Amino acid sequence: MLLLTFPVVATESRTREHKDRVSPTVKLPTPPKNKQNHLQLHPVASQQFHSARFQIAGIFNEDSERAELRQKVEKDLQLLYQTLKMQREKGDRIGEADTLNKIGSIYFLTEEYTKALEFHQQAWVLYEKLGYKSRIAETLGYIGDAYFKIGKYQKVEELFRQKLQSLRKAGDGKGENFLMAVMRKHIKKMWGLAAGCGVARDSEIEERLRTGKISWQEILDISKLNLFIAKELGSPKFNECFGTHMILHGVGWSYRNLGQYSQALDFLRQAIEMSRTYGDRHNELFFSIDLGFVYSELGQYDKALEIIKTTLVLAEKDEFCRCMGLSKLGLVYKEMGQYDKALPVLQEALSMGGDVEKANIFNYIGDIYLKTGKYSQALDTYEQAAEVGVITGEYDVQGFTFNNIGLVHTEMGNYAQALEAYEKSLSLFRQINNHPGVKEVLINIGALLEKQKRPEVAIVFYKEAVNITEEIRQGLRELTHKEQEAYTNKVVGNYRRLADLLLSQGRILEAQQVLELLKIQEIRDFSKDTNTRGENQKIGLSSEEQKLIDKYGSLIAFGQKIYDCKKTNCSQLNELNAQLETLNRQYNQATDSFIVAIRERKGKDDAFFDPRRLSYAQKIVEAQPNTVLIYPFVLPEKIWILWISAGGVVKSVEVPNTGQLQLGKTVLRFRQLIDNQFSDIGEVQATGKQLYDLLIKPVEEELKANKVQNLVFALDSVTRYIPMSALYDGKKYLVENYNISTVLSAELTDTSDRLPIGTQNNPVLALGLSNAVAGFPPLPNVPTELQAIVKTNSKNSKGIFPGLEFLNQDFNRTALRDRLNGRKILHIATHGQFVPNNFLASFILLGTGEKFTVDDVRNLPNLGDVHLVVLSACQTALGDAMQDGVEISSISYYFLNRGAKAVMASLWLVDDQSTSELMKNFYSNLAKGTTEKPITKAEALRQAQLSLLHSKDSNKRNLADPRGGIVPQPKPGVTPRTNQIERNFSHPYYWAPFILIGNGL
Repeated sequence: MLLLTFPVVATESRTREHKDRVSPTVKLPTPPKNKQNHLQLHPVASQQFHSARFQIAGIFNEDSERAELRQKVEKDLQLLYQTLKMQREKGDRIGEADTLNKIGSIYFLTEEYTKALEFHQQAWVLYEKLGYKSRIAETLGYIGDAYFKIGKYQKVEELFRQKLQSLRKAGDGKGENFLMAVMRKHIKKMWGLAAGCGVARDSEIEERLRTGKISWQEILDISKLNLFIAKELGSPKFNECFGTHMILHGVGWSYRNLGQYSQALDFLRQAIEMSRTYGDRHNELFFSIDLGFVYSELGQYDKALEIIKTTLVLAEKDEFCRCMGLSKLGLVYKEMGQYDKALPVLQEALSMGGDVEKANIFNYIGDIYLKTGKYSQALDTYEQAAEVGVITGEYDVQGFTFNNIGLVHTEMGNYAQALEAYEKSLSLFRQINNHPGVKEVLINIGALLEKQKRPEVAIVFYKEAVNITEEIRQGLRELTHKEQEAYTNKVVGNYRRLADLLLSQGRILEAQQVLELLKIQEIRDFSKDTNTRGENQKIGLSSEEQKLIDKYGSLIAFGQKIYDCKKTNCSQLNELNAQLETLNRQYNQATDSFIVAIRERKGKDDAFFDPRRLSYAQKIVEAQPNTVLIYPFVLPEKIWILWISAGGVVKSVEVPNTGQLQLGKTVLRFRQLIDNQFSDIGEVQATGKQLYDLLIKPVEEELKANKVQNLVFALDSVTRYIPMSALYDGKKYLVENYNISTVLSAELTDTSDRLPIGTQNNPVLALGLSNAVAGFPPLPNVPTELQAIVKTNSKNSKGIFPGLEFLNQDFNRTALRDRLNGRKILHIATHGQFVPNNFLASFILLGTGEKFTVDDVRNLPNLGDVHLVVLSACQTALGDAMQDGVEISSISYYFLNRGAKAVMASLWLVDDQSTSELMKNFYSNLAKGTTEKPITKAEALRQAQLSLLHSKDSNKRNLADPRGGIVPQPKPGVTPRTNQIERNFSHPYYWAPFILIGNGL
């Protein structure tokens, strides 16, 4: 016997959806009006937890009409099945297809959409074989309806897109016209959606929109279906809500709620432009305010203010847009911390607002009270927002309201109430796939658990939040560097917070993974590179953590069931509360056992945590004996020093009472001293000692005890500006004790091979500029430098490595691009700069005077064979204690990402002659390696630096010959007697600027 079921709500719109679906020969009786009205008293009640069809069956079980109706439909279906059998026996293919469609239509009306789909697809196959064009199109409409009802909106678009393509490819204009007519009919009857207006042609979708129980992913999929049809047919203007510009806005706003901001901005801009085309000023203003709002979410407050203020001027006579504009203006001021500006603007908006915006305004005002410590007023205001949110049914608004209530309860120490509010918020956001909202609540739950001294559980929620952040960041790749950087500034604290918490728990490997993710992220943001190695990373969850997350998800889902029950005062409330109490007890028991398991495994991270993430670091430290990888991790209040050695040994040391600002000031002072050859060497060493004590002293005993010879640094934040070789222990510089190199991150470093032994196996391409060009001074020592490096066929050649040399005008784009193939070493001796806050402005100078930017570097071919790139005249400036130094990675990163294994570069303006001396010594040292006793690049650099450090050169040189283009000035109060100065190469100014990045082997 067939299971027959019926629509939940027998409304006019539902009749409108189905009235053309069934053949006139099949007529289904409808319940009498009193029963229809009875059904309307139960609109989608318990929709999330029970089958609507089951509920209706229960209503009719005690009514003879239910049995009568069931018998009638079953009888009709039996007749159709009999007809189908006879048509197949007679070979009546057209009749068979028609009957299949009729059966499918009955199943559609009884909400058995999968069965409906099955029969309509059989009919379609037959019509295709028969070439019955009008019925092919009509049946595709029915199939589309079935897909639509089971939520496969993308399949509807795919179905019609593919059919249109095939018809056009075949030149079948008639078939195309039939299909277009069907698309026009069905978007009007069922598929149409205008999310901005909250209206839909399908009554079930409209009800879910009204109550906020439709996910943003569903809205996006339906809106994209609408957009596809609108582009094919023209704007479907059923009323003022169904224009192409409204559809574009729906797509854009869906992307915003899914955290895909790049696409959101793109579609919102398209919606604004099309509104102008239509002459729809109201929606142009409305969409513009939304655009400004999205920019504020990205941290682009100046741009948001500009857009919203401009819109407010134009919206003087549009009360709705003026209210919304004032609301968002107040929001931006609030986010900028300008509460004195925000509050009056929000109060003005409150006097004008409708319910939805009024709830938002209450939330914004409550935030101001929260930030200013007025917790009681904040709570009262949030509760007003909650009341309005229930009236409107807006799950987004309710979600943020409950999150805010949780925040204020947390500050007031009401942790139980806070957690209850967060759970409600999380449930609401998850139901509608609001990813940014979910992320915020998870962070807040983590912070609450920290306050409750439950760090093990807090870590789980922080991990989930960071993983969602990573997903969101995938959608930011097409934004400008400034937009990406602004968003990073908003979220980077969450990464550092998680890493700090992991370190405080002794879970070093997991912290190392977070740091790796953070470094890749910073480089990606700065370089705006969409091809960064290490894409799509997530922080792993152990099996215990995943179980805890799953249990918590079940708990909050059940909590939402109770929340919905309370709103409708359902009769099962007491029973549900008892079930919730049991679930809470089970969850707390799971949490307690989870904490015990973690504490038992503390110090055994490789067993507790998936060790694959450590493999990158292990490859580095195991590529050469006696090597340690050191991560200085800088937080606002303290520093962590992590170090990793062979065999997966990992340790961490906390350096308290010194945070980013204090460290940054010391680094700034050190750089001011060290890149000035006139500075007092005693002051340089004293400041270097301060940094040594912070960054090396905590691990000094371990390094000595384990006879470590090679230090590899993965530097963080302001430590990137430090030439680690120049740190001073009170007697010696660090370079006097260790070979030193740096990596951008362990994961971005390839140590799979080393520079081949022997000069003949390492052909070089050497490029240089010695002339004064483009406002840059001459570099008179460059020709001698290149001659000392490159061994040519000339009898008089004194070079070391075989290769090609291009100087001045011969050093052009073509020489660089076309001569790279097969070269192991690329040496570039010219001016260059790493520019903070603008990666596109970083450059090296060609011999022609043209700037070769990082954008040019990332397009260079044939870098795969290059093992070493030497940039012997670049510089970066440190002008602020809070700079993070990520620009230093920019040019180097692109050479590495294009295939080079290592880059040597300088941190400040370099003396021309000392650079030439250092480079000659470096290459000479590199050439001395043998199979029995190889020499690494890091060791060759160290020996070259030591040769300058221990030299007593006192030759004179002109002041105006630094590489990098700026004439160095003497220390205030010190005036050279002439334009020539005594040179003392033992000063770190001369030997310390060069750093080796990447594979130091």
